Amino acid sequence: MPTEPSTTVLKAFTVLELFRQHPQLGVSQCAELLGMTRASAHRLLVSLTAAGALERTASGRYRLAIWMFEVGTQAPLMRALHDRAQIALERLAEDVRLQAHLAVREGSHLVYLLKTSHVAGRVNTRPGARNPLYATALGKVLLAGAPGPVVDRVLSAPLRRFTPHTRNSPALLRTQLEEVRRTGFAYDLEERQLGVACLATAIRDQTGRVVAAISIPAPAENYLGRLDTLRRPLQQAALSVEKNLKMLPSSIFGGYDVETGYGAALAEPAGPDEVAI
Repeated sequence: MPTEPSTTVLKAFTVLELFRQHPQLGVSQCAELLGMTRASAHRLLVSLTAAGALERTASGRYRLAIWMFEVGTQAPLMRALHDRAQIALERLAEDVRLQAHLAVREGSHLVYLLKTSHVAGRVNTRPGARNPLYATALGKVLLAGAPGPVVDRVLSAPLRRFTPHTRNSPALLRTQLEEVRRTGFAYDLEERQLGVACLATAIRDQTGRVVAAISIPAPAENYLGRLDTLRRPLQQAALSVEKNLKMLPSSIFGGYDVETGYGAALAEPAGPDEVAI
């Protein structure tokens, strides 16, 4: 007989899930959001604080503790991607004098993992920010490399328009994904954020699976017509990262699931002013 999961543990993780959208929570707010008594919510918050997952602020509210970040960074593939990509992305950002991003897919979203920049940029991102796949260059690369059922699920869901340029036609997006598979590059032409254009390409593991993507966001007024000038440095950076990944044991990729992707360790929704391009 299969072992039944602990309801207490599941409730505790339900509490942690709330912090994806709420940086801080009070006892009453937590109880209301979860539909439980204030006493039950308080017990869970106190227990999670004692375990090191949460910390209590001076105002009596609760927030995620640094321990959660420390644990998340130990996820093998996430850490490997971050460490093996950092130098290549720093060189890329320095060469093109723009920002450079690394992201992975978790389900129907992308999770921003690394950002490097030697100049001030327009894109407000941070590790752990999450965004839809269909409206960004990074996301299109990740979606193009995902299994058919994942593509169907993403494109059958409501596709919000973030700007007048957002492509929210499933048929058009499928055509774009085919082009990404053919050329190896994806574009974002002010589709997620006005004033920002972007070029992205894939990071593949030893078996050829797309496990991550890197991108260069750029000012739209300077690059809308010449994003292709960034292809070569972006591709060179991707090849550098892939070369580094090949030196890792194949077991490091065992946690990657082609259906769900791999990005939960650092994932949280982007705030109202955050985008992942």
